[in-house]
Amino acid sequence: MVKVEWGWPDPDRPDLECRMAEERWFHFDDEDQPDDVQVAFTEALREHAAWSLIADDVEVLLPNYYAFGYRPQPGETSFGKLLVYAYLPAPGLGLSLLTVGAYLDGSKIRGDELHNQLLTFPEEPTSLAFTGSGSPAELAAITGDWFGTIWRRPVVRYEWLRSRRVYAHRFLFADTGQGLVEGRTRTATLGAPDRIVHVRGKATT
Repeated sequence: MVKVEWGWPDPDRPDLECRMAEERWFHFDDEDQPDDVQVAFTEALREHAAWSLIADDVEVLLPNYYAFGYRPQPGETSFGKLLVYAYLPAPGLGLSLLTVGAYLDGSKIRGDELHNQLLTFPEEPTSLAFTGSGSPAELAAITGDWFGTIWRRPVVRYEWLRSRRVYAHRFLFADTGQGLVEGRTRTATLGAPDRIVHVRGKATT
């Protein structure tokens, strides 16, 4: 029988997590010069956000002399597209399970999983992808709901034991089985895990 355990701290108990510094969420650097649309969007997104994240998990980037995450089209400069992104943390483990973000381009926005270093979109949209159009407030609401949905999804860690010690593990979304992060040992051929540990999000029954 596979043993299911609860991780700690409980991600549904924000009082057990680090104190959030909401004023730093999506905080511009002093040298940034965002336009009115970008300011309105980030302010609305900051107000809309209600996720149990600490400030270090959330970032905003305003391209200066190069583009983050996309290739400029002919005649297009790297200015203009604002990136908001966040890391999905494993509470208490100091580990990022997933990087997701959205690019704002005027009245349009596109979000998806991002490369954890290059901040690029995958070649093909994933099941997390979304697009939207509208006012800064409308786009902030769409984006905030998107972040929140991802953050509420249940994440578990599969563990394989040897001599009562974990020798292989894998993190995944419990609702879909989508893999997130695994250790050095590949788990595809290991069969059913010996133990399942709830990591974050609402536990499935």
